Amino acid sequence: MSEDMKRIAIIGAGVAGLACARVLAAHGHDVKVFDKGRGPGGRMSTRRAQTPLGEVRFDHGAQYFTARSAGFTSEVERLIDAGAVGKWEGALVRLSKDGKSTPLANETLYVGQPGMNDVVRALAAGLWVDWGVRVKTIAPVGPLWALISESETTLGTFDQIICAVPAEQVAPLLDDCAPTLAKLGAAITSLPCWAGMFVFDRPLCIPFNAMRLVDHPVVDFIAVNHSKPGRGDLASYVVHARADWSARQLEDAPDVIAEQLVQALTAFSDDAPNLIYSVAHRWRFARVEVQDGIGCGFDEAAGIGLCGDYLSGPRVESAWISGHQLGLRMTGMAGKSKTQVQNAGRE
Repeated sequence: MSEDMKRIAIIGAGVAGLACARVLAAHGHDVKVFDKGRGPGGRMSTRRAQTPLGEVRFDHGAQYFTARSAGFTSEVERLIDAGAVGKWEGALVRLSKDGKSTPLANETLYVGQPGMNDVVRALAAGLWVDWGVRVKTIAPVGPLWALISESETTLGTFDQIICAVPAEQVAPLLDDCAPTLAKLGAAITSLPCWAGMFVFDRPLCIPFNAMRLVDHPVVDFIAVNHSKPGRGDLASYVVHARADWSARQLEDAPDVIAEQLVQALTAFSDDAPNLIYSVAHRWRFARVEVQDGIGCGFDEAAGIGLCGDYLSGPRVESAWISGHQLGLRMTGMAGKSKTQVQNAGRE
């Protein structure tokens, strides 16, 4: 290991953690990523289910993403070339309280293909990632940091640590080793969301592929899941409930929630095909409402960094920017041009 090369551990293999890992690895650091999930996903999850008509994939977390910054646009283009991302096209609308519909967004909407978790999988390609490992403790060992798993196993010692987990999980990890950064996570409150996943024996008769609802008493978003590229032909739908409704119903049984969400969905259809699959998933920490936050945090003396969408904004791109910015900051590339960053990564 060269004198400048550091051993760096990243806790959390979501978009932010992997974006940071890619920058650090490109600059020659020994990067190891640990994630409690069994595989790529998190809030970019895709759920597979068997139905009487065959297998179906649901994007029950993030439904799509956009690309506005030059850096993330370049990354999305790379992911498109890799076959991991496609465009979601068709009737994508926003329905106002008075029943008028307008375009959901005046920009391209992207999705992972064949599932949203394929974005995470593509970002993880070429990196060292250990799935299914929950980090419980960060402990000092001389000038280094040791990561201790939930099973009390030492996962290694590292020069620097990056915490890329949801805001609510930051303080338990960083209270003792980086209290200032821990407070950043503790100050955030994430909004909950119930997600319903449904399959019918034929498509519902509705004139849209996606619809965001304004002031509906229950529903925030409806996605015609099978209208996305690579999802197959089964008539599959995802319904996201409003955050305030989800908070009131947070402890209700999933089957009760699913019944209410499918009723809200079918109310938009002129006919009633047979429901053949129904399930609800509870996201306790679905999204944050931070706008234009600090982006990322780094305690240089401790060698501990912090990244995540809650430090930047409630978008997939925000998570990527947060992790990417932290990686640039840790490698001394923050504020450099794209060419300077690329050249430094080749040295």
